[in-house]
Amino acid sequence: MNAPVHSRARLDIPPWLAILLLLPLLGILPPVPVDETRYLSIAWEMRQSGDLIALHLNGFPYFDKPPLLFWLLNLGWSLFGVSFWAARAMTVLFAAGCIGLITLIERHLAGAEARQAPWLLFGFFYFLLFSGVVMFDIALCFFVLLAFLALIRWLSGGDGWALALLYLAAGLGMLTKGPVMLLHLAGPVLLSRWWMPQAARPTWRQLGVLLLTVLLAGLPVLLWALAAVHHWGGVGAKELLVTQTAGRVVDSFAHNRAFWWYLIWLPLILLPWPLVLRWTRVRSAVSGALHTVAGRFGLSASLPALLGFCFISGKQLHYLLPLFPGVALLLGAMLRVEASLLSPRRLLSMVMLVACLLVWTIVRPGDTWAYPLGHKTTAGLFLLAAMLLVWAVIVLFRRKASPEQRVALTALLLIMALLPMLHMQLLGAMDVRGLAQRVASLRQQGVPLARVGDEPGLITFFARLPEPLPTAGDPLQWAQQHPDGFLLVWSSRSTAPADLQDGIRVARGWAGLRPAATWPITPVRTE
Repeated sequence: MNAPVHSRARLDIPPWLAILLLLPLLGILPPVPVDETRYLSIAWEMRQSGDLIALHLNGFPYFDKPPLLFWLLNLGWSLFGVSFWAARAMTVLFAAGCIGLITLIERHLAGAEARQAPWLLFGFFYFLLFSGVVMFDIALCFFVLLAFLALIRWLSGGDGWALALLYLAAGLGMLTKGPVMLLHLAGPVLLSRWWMPQAARPTWRQLGVLLLTVLLAGLPVLLWALAAVHHWGGVGAKELLVTQTAGRVVDSFAHNRAFWWYLIWLPLILLPWPLVLRWTRVRSAVSGALHTVAGRFGLSASLPALLGFCFISGKQLHYLLPLFPGVALLLGAMLRVEASLLSPRRLLSMVMLVACLLVWTIVRPGDTWAYPLGHKTTAGLFLLAAMLLVWAVIVLFRRKASPEQRVALTALLLIMALLPMLHMQLLGAMDVRGLAQRVASLRQQGVPLARVGDEPGLITFFARLPEPLPTAGDPLQWAQQHPDGFLLVWSSRSTAPADLQDGIRVARGWAGLRPAATWPITPVRTE
């Protein structure tokens, strides 16, 4: 009787620890342009200038995001040295923190024996993919969860320390990505009288205190914005306080998509869980889960914010990542109602799909000319992917682990196996590091360099430039004055010219160096 229990316990590793298996593989996936490369360049310019308040990209004011992520990147570089790996490792640590926090939240809501939600959050393919990329959403997810924990503790009879923690978490969330933090907190706060147990439901006075605390948490980001506006002047004030907030909500200048756009992508970004659910049992599981505190809280933490994002004009799928913990809590409550809700073996279809992709990649490798890999490195990556797939099959059929554990660990191994294939088939041709090395080499040789147009900080960090490349306001005139120089050019929607050197693909466009000697009178479009 005791032997099976002991055997199962050996597999019960904390999910926050399991996700750290991503750390050794962070270098396999090349830097992702244009977002990841841009944020690294902004942090690098902050480091070079020493200006912690006014953000800059290519020497010009950058208005799109608050400063916390860039502060944290520089803190990490100060502690562990400047490297691409250290920057990505910070995001993995935030992901591990998210899993640790949702563990505490589920215990508060459903008791010490509840342990489904951490594995459910861990298992989302989309969450795992973004856990190794330098962006804002995993860090924001961490602060959202920290605010949830503080909110639950205070409503459960906590003292002023819980309220102070809520203020701190909400403030840091807004310093990470701005007022969108309020959207994530609105559901759990405004619906607290619904999801809390009837005997402990907050009074209207307590609800008012919560709202006031969350709103006052916006003071730090407001103070930063005022300091930045003072640095930039009136033009910066309009851009930062109007265009980057109200403009994104009403009529976004970027990623403007229809109201229903998120809804058609939900089944994909919630994988693998829609695939392994026994759908005939979902209705009864949802019904039972909504009679529990954890299930109601999970719905409050996900559905209202999703509807809010649908009304916001600017849309990107990764904006939804902080909603995943709410979905995990709801699914966890459903699992406690219907223990056989999951069918892990259905994930075998995903294993087979990734295996087919591996065979395809070996037979028809993609274009990695931007930053070529040696034959030994390529063979090693293929072998690593194959070993991870074998390991995934073993984990999937280990009955000693719970169904959510088996699915989550298999999902992790599949994502790890996909990293070499993503490099070979997709991101290898976008790898900016070869271009950055060429720019750094030319600069050391004293060759004149300039950039053309609104180049989005592709190489500033990876070339370790002490200052951004100067802008050629009139490229033709600059080329005539520096016939032995090179112009860094990028375009988001045209065909690469024949004279492009060290070229890379960037989304639907390209980037690279063009010799000044061959610069045309009518250059290609660069927006």
